[in-house]
Amino acid sequence: MKNITSITNINSLLNTMKMQHLWEMRKQDPERARIEKEQKQKQISQKISDIRTKLKFGKKLTDKELRLLREHAPELYKKAEAVQQERKNFKEALKNCKTKDDVQRLFSQKMQFSMSMAKQDQEMAEYLTSALQDEHTHFTKTDNYKNMKWENELTTEKTEKTSKSKKSTKTNTVEGVYQSVLKRAEQITAEYDISEDGTAYKKEQYSSSTEQKTDTTIDDTSSATFKQAYNNYQSISETTETKRNITKRA
Repeated sequence: MKNITSITNINSLLNTMKMQHLWEMRKQDPERARIEKEQKQKQISQKISDIRTKLKFGKKLTDKELRLLREHAPELYKKAEAVQQERKNFKEALKNCKTKDDVQRLFSQKMQFSMSMAKQDQEMAEYLTSALQDEHTHFTKTDNYKNMKWENELTTEKTEKTSKSKKSTKTNTVEGVYQSVLKRAEQITAEYDISEDGTAYKKEQYSSSTEQKTDTTIDDTSSATFKQAYNNYQSISETTETKRNITKRA
């Protein structure tokens, strides 16, 4: 432990001596010191210029770049911080959008706000506009956005769903009427016969003792009802075809 402490102390002493030596040399050669200072200032200026370019293209800044601005360009730092915060707020708001129309409306609102700042600070408006555009472009490439639908698509889907439900109900109703007519026609046909003149007679009935035929003519009201049912039965093939066509259209 003592050895480590001793080594640390020695390194610290050497660094101190080196710095003192450099300082002494600079005092002896002020021109060199001036040149080094100018070079360092140029490097800082170049970095700040690069940061401005990033802001113009709407790119995010690193923590290191923000620290550089805070130390050497405090006014630009304030603008960069404000842009970063507004971008963050926009990103969070995009997550709450339900449709693509919501995204576009939010983006339009933010852009209007950004452009309104141009009268006060053109540079700030430029940085903010670029940042919002970049964030919007990035979001439209995410799965979250791709899975969203436009409002007119949702309306169309809802309409189609309602239409299918109505068609299904209509098909079921037609099927019910068809089955009812078919059943009644079969019952009538099993009970009656039609003569050549269109008169309805009950089918032959045989007594267990005489096996004598009894033709009983139904009354006018029953005859009319039967004829209607019989006609329906005679049209079963047409009804079947109509049912098929309705089913196809549905």
